[in-house]
Amino acid sequence: MEGLRAQGDAWRELVPIADVDPLGNDFDWVVAHTEAFGDERDIFGWTLYDETERPVAILPFRKEPRRGLLSLSRAIITQDGTFDSEYLDLILRPGFERESIARLLDLLSDKRSIDCVVLTGVPESSPTLGALRSLLDERKLPRRERGFAACATPLPDHFDDFLKALKSRVRSKIRSSIRRASEAGAVLNWCTDPQSIRADLEVLFELHQKRWENAGKSGSFAEQNRRDFYNSLAPHLLERGQLAFAKLELDGQTIACQFGATVNDTYYQIQEGFDPDHSDFRVGTALRGMMIEELIRRGVSSYDFMAGIGRHKTDWGAVPRPCTTIAFALPRIRARLAYGMREFLDRRNQA
Repeated sequence: MEGLRAQGDAWRELVPIADVDPLGNDFDWVVAHTEAFGDERDIFGWTLYDETERPVAILPFRKEPRRGLLSLSRAIITQDGTFDSEYLDLILRPGFERESIARLLDLLSDKRSIDCVVLTGVPESSPTLGALRSLLDERKLPRRERGFAACATPLPDHFDDFLKALKSRVRSKIRSSIRRASEAGAVLNWCTDPQSIRADLEVLFELHQKRWENAGKSGSFAEQNRRDFYNSLAPHLLERGQLAFAKLELDGQTIACQFGATVNDTYYQIQEGFDPDHSDFRVGTALRGMMIEELIRRGVSSYDFMAGIGRHKTDWGAVPRPCTTIAFALPRIRARLAYGMREFLDRRNQA
């Protein structure tokens, strides 16, 4: 962790110019996530510099616990593995992608405790994928890929224009939910007080858990690690003016809330919760509609739902954002055999 924290200056220099998503690859996000979920013994990585001592690549990894006695030893990006971080990527200075990934493959090959590497959820538009695929082919290192979609909704300049672009049944549902919430006296508020942010998060945890436990599931915040991550992350986002944590309140009580961040004119929906006892007027729908109206006023141009796609997102105008998980073997006999066989089977199944 000490080595990871020491990369802050290089990290903050590279992220704004690298072709990476700025949320899940942000330095404070990565540190908070690794502190909450990582194991000191599993963290490793490198920062690469050019001849002028400029940082050109930040390559943070952690060793994933083995899944079985005979399983391969896998390395993943530091903040991967818990379904909190999306659009993960290697942080590379433009123009140095191929050179940096070639050096990374050399470094990983020398790390004998790792058999293979998994990069999860890299946006298909990332230059990392093209350079990595090319180098893996050249070095004859077998790989597997799995595509999946995240999704985001482009936001126009006016809320009415946003509603007009939706299907009539969805438009009517949003308007009705907002109207009923307003008639009941519910109001939209934003969490902006550093002194109350932990209390606001406790409400989020409670509402999220209440909803999922009513459905017979454990919920995301059953783990203390995830609560610790949010408690560490939120003050950083708030200090930089990026926290977008909204709550719908009725008679002084929060009945729905949504935790997100606004970075570079994009709002990222990270987590949400609502009180199922007030589901009669769709408090979650009312809150999102009110939020989108306010976000548009603030000049936000995209509402990013992040990983996954479904009707509950496409109804709000979300369009797919293709991503890829790529896993590849390092030059180890057992890893080559395992991945080579899997790659062969994948190709045969697609034929």
